Amino acid sequence: MNIKAATTFYKGSEFTISDVSLDKPKHGEVLVRISASGICHTDLRARDQLRPVPLPIILGHEGSGIVEEIGEGVSNVQPGDHVIMSFNSCGTCNDCLKAKPYACENFPHLNFS
Repeated sequence: MNIKAATTFYKGSEFTISDVSLDKPKHGEVLVRISASGICHTDLRARDQLRPVPLPIILGHEGSGIVEEIGEGVSNVQPGDHVIMSFNSCGTCNDCLKAKPYACENFPHLNFS
C-alpha cells in the first residue's frame, strides 16, 4: 500500500513528506492509521546523525491512532482499537529493571533497525 511519511534523506535535512510503499503487517506487527504524531529529541538526534542510523529514514515513535490491521500472532489489540505509541524497550536489561526504559541498553536495535 502507498502511504505518506515524513522522511529525512541526509544528515541535518528537513523532514519531507514523501510517498512510500508499506508492506502489510508481518508477524507481531500492527498497522496503525496515525491521527497525531510528534517529533522528539531522539528523532532530531537521529536526523542529525548524533545517533547514527541508516539514511534515508522515517522517524517517529510518539503518536496515536486507530489499529487498521494486525499481523499474525498479535493478540493484544484488534482493528478499530485506539492506541498510543512510544519507544520500545527490552524490559530485561539493567536500566529497564531499574525502571529506566528510556535508557534501555537495547534501544538502538529495538527502535532503529
